[in-house]
Amino acid sequence: MDISFHWHNLEQSDAIEDYARKKVEKLSEHFNKMMSAVVRLRVEKIDHIAELAIHADGEQFIASDREHDMYAAIDLAEAKLEKQIRRHKEKVLDRKHRPRS
Repeated sequence: MDISFHWHNLEQSDAIEDYARKKVEKLSEHFNKMMSAVVRLRVEKIDHIAELAIHADGEQFIASDREHDMYAAIDLAEAKLEKQIRRHKEKVLDRKHRPRS
């Protein structure tokens, strides 16, 4: 899987990059084939913003969050993304098991 990082208004940190990489790889367990992921990390005044975008199984999932701590922003964006993925998978399963008339 290809994960690219974009840093805006903050210095690149190996610790933050490793943390975000682990979170994205955790999300890859939901898919058979995960194409790519983009992690955008930026700081605006006192807010740390994390945006995670995943391209997998022909779908695109995007979530972002704004917090005072970058780790918290990554955690919350990952939770939002996981919720989107779970909801999408439930819809797909419902369509497959819907009775036909």
